[in-house]
Amino acid sequence: MIQPTQPEVPPPAAPLQQLLDGAVHEAHFAANVSVDGTALSLTVYSSEAPFARTVDAAAAWMTSTGIDGTAACNETGSVVLTVATAEAVHQLIAALLDPYIRARTTATQMADLLQAHDLAGGSTVTGAHAIEVTLADDDLDAAIGFAALLGAPGIGAGLDLRRPEGLLGLADRIKWLTTGVIGSEIYASADPGCVHAPEQITLQLTIEQARALLQRHARSSNSPAAHPE
Repeated sequence: MIQPTQPEVPPPAAPLQQLLDGAVHEAHFAANVSVDGTALSLTVYSSEAPFARTVDAAAAWMTSTGIDGTAACNETGSVVLTVATAEAVHQLIAALLDPYIRARTTATQMADLLQAHDLAGGSTVTGAHAIEVTLADDDLDAAIGFAALLGAPGIGAGLDLRRPEGLLGLADRIKWLTTGVIGSEIYASADPGCVHAPEQITLQLTIEQARALLQRHARSSNSPAAHPE
C-alpha cells in the first residue's frame, strides 16, 4: 500500500534571528527583533517605514509585497510584524531593509569618493531611495573639483563666485552637467553660507542616479586617459 506523501514543513523563522538583527542594524532602521516561539517578530519604531503606523496599513503592505505574516499593535502602540517561516524572513529583509542598506552603502561610497579627491563635503541618506550630496567650502573648490571628476574642469569660468548670483550659476551648471552625465534630471541648490558656515552646493539624487555617477567615475578612472603612461 502506497503511503501518502507528507507535506514538507517550511523551515521556521526563529533560527534567523541573528540574520534579521544584522539587517536591522546595517539599515540603521529603528526596530527590535524578538523570538515568538518558532516565529520572529519585528517591532517597528522607525518613522521611515513604507507604511503608516497602523495595523491595517502594515498588513496591506505585507500583502502587497508578498510577505506571509501578520501585523499587530503592541501595548505602546507600535506596529509589530510577525513572520513564521525562514522564507518570510528573507522577504521581509528584501522588502523593508535592503533598500535602506543599499542607500547607506551608496552614500558611503559617494562620501569616500569625495574624500579620495580631497573634496570638502559629504553624503547623507534622505530616504530609502535618495541621498543628498553636499559640496561645501568657502572658495567652492569642492564643487568645481566635483565637476572636474565628471569631465568639466572649467565649469566656473566667467562666474563671479564671490557673489550670490555666481554661486547660483555654478549650482545650475553642475545640475545640468550631472543631469547630462546620468541621463535624468537632478535637483541642485546653493547656499551662500555665513560667518559660521561655508558656501554650499547640494545635490539631491535618487539611489539609481548616485550609483550612475559612481559608475561613471569608475569607468573614467579605469580609462587609459585617466592613467597616462
